Amino acid sequence: MISFTSHFALLILLSLLLLIIATCDAGCLWKPTRLNINNDLGPGLDLTIHCKSKNDDLGHHVVPFGGEYTIDFCSNFWRSTLFFCGVSWSGKFHWFDVYDASRDSSRCGNCNWTIHATGPCMDYYNYYIKEFVCYPWNDKAYLQ
Repeated sequence: MISFTSHFALLILLSLLLLIIATCDAGCLWKPTRLNINNDLGPGLDLTIHCKSKNDDLGHHVVPFGGEYTIDFCSNFWRSTLFFCGVSWSGKFHWFDVYDASRDSSRCGNCNWTIHATGPCMDYYNYYIKEFVCYPWNDKAYLQ
């Protein structure tokens, strides 16, 4: 018969293993997420984009009109991952939540964002049907 000490040791070992997997950047517990962000501002308008999460700052990137910037990541164990992006062009500054696990985890294995002057729009597949949704800018503050 297995003793209480053996059960406790096994429970501690499994808990540590789960903690390591959950906090490891390289190990995805679920399907990795890919976000493609497209510049549709108009000819000659470059989009400067700066995306961050609580743990990762992806830096500034310049996306020409018709170009694309891609983010690949794994959602955390608690499915509370949030990535937000500040965008600028022609002296205008806006930001938006490019990935919010509470909103997007069920629909974004591969989501496409298109940046328009009026706001960001996402398209994704709901089973075999392509769906589109546009959001307003979150202009309470801008990422510096």
